[in-house]
Amino acid sequence: MSQDQYFILPDGRTLSYTTYGTPVVPGQLTLFYFHGFPGTHDEGLPFHEAASKRGIVMIGVTRPGFGGSTHQPNRDLLSFPPDLLRLADHLGVKRFAIIGLSGGGPYALACLHALPPVRLLGGVVVSGMYPTALGLAGMMLLNRVLFNLVVWVPGLVAWLVDRFVVARVARDADHPEVYARVIADSFAHRPAEDREAVFADNGRLLRVLARSSVEALRHGADGFVREAWLFGSPWGFALEELRVERGRLVLWHGAKDVNVPVRMAEKAAQLIPNAEFRRCDDEAHISLCVNRMDEVLDVVAGILKL
Repeated sequence: MSQDQYFILPDGRTLSYTTYGTPVVPGQLTLFYFHGFPGTHDEGLPFHEAASKRGIVMIGVTRPGFGGSTHQPNRDLLSFPPDLLRLADHLGVKRFAIIGLSGGGPYALACLHALPPVRLLGGVVVSGMYPTALGLAGMMLLNRVLFNLVVWVPGLVAWLVDRFVVARVARDADHPEVYARVIADSFAHRPAEDREAVFADNGRLLRVLARSSVEALRHGADGFVREAWLFGSPWGFALEELRVERGRLVLWHGAKDVNVPVRMAEKAAQLIPNAEFRRCDDEAHISLCVNRMDEVLDVVAGILKL
């Protein structure tokens, strides 16, 4: 596991990343990890030991506008795959797989759409976000309001988030316990499965999520708002356009997920040619990522060996 690292892109922007699992060496099984929303590569820490056991290098990449990655004001989902490929080239990674959790899901699908299969072997999406056009029924109210409102008045959402919601609290370096409490309180009305996963082991995962969110918002709300706008707007490609060989894309989703309702994921899976869909009836949004981690990484290891 490495410290935060930084890669300067050709246009001068900085891309922040770190590595989990085994060290980066030529020919090693390599997985790029796409964090949730909002978040940073810090979120990948719980995967470190499981990736190490499987001999997988897992590289967590922080998206533009979050943490140490430079904000890119007019970016879209398809702006990210070229950045990822340049980072892979910089690290000497010739062939790799990807994993997108929650808000990282759209970027995993964008990479599968844009990158050549000779480089990107396949990927998995866990508790992923999908196009809002598939319907928001069953999604918790806060998310429904955000994805609808941000498309029409992004400036207002930026002001509200920065002044009254989380960014201001997240930047209070003198009182980190305040933001940790905000994160903890946000789970009060989530499914019991998610609460159990977050507060288990004396709140270890809660601390990881709090750190990831603090880093994501430390420069303000611009990255948050841009990403929410992207999720609520047309993605720039249709799910039906994805061309993935059978066995190279697996979508996991919990039936108790209220962040992204399972019906949304089921519709997406029906649209993507050759996608395998795994519905987990006893899991919610975060519990799925925790409880099925070994299963997910076993599938990733299989994809990397194809």
